[in-house]
Amino acid sequence: MEGTNVLELRSVNAWTVFKIALIAYLVIGLLVGLLMGLAFGIVGAAAMGIEDDSPISALLGAGGGFVGGILLGILYGLFVGISGGIGGAIFALLYNLFASIIGGIKIRVKPQT
Repeated sequence: MEGTNVLELRSVNAWTVFKIALIAYLVIGLLVGLLMGLAFGIVGAAAMGIEDDSPISALLGAGGGFVGGILLGILYGLFVGISGGIGGAIFALLYNLFASIIGGIKIRVKPQT
């Protein structure tokens, strides 16, 4: 194709991939974890607060099931974030290894006018 250049991605910086993956997985993990924790907390609180008509006691549940569910969700998000960051860095290192052996990904770019 005329007017385009072909560039080859020979390596990626594993540290930058780690940081991007950590933040992305952390945000996704926290959102999913908080939703799961909220659901678990509400179900647990509802099961424990059946005898009481008060919505506050139903939400808090016995022993703070609601708060425990939220804390579990936060821990889940942290675990997913750290695991995703480490996985991204490992993938970047593997990409660099394979790209040095067989070549990197080639992309076609058009210069800006």
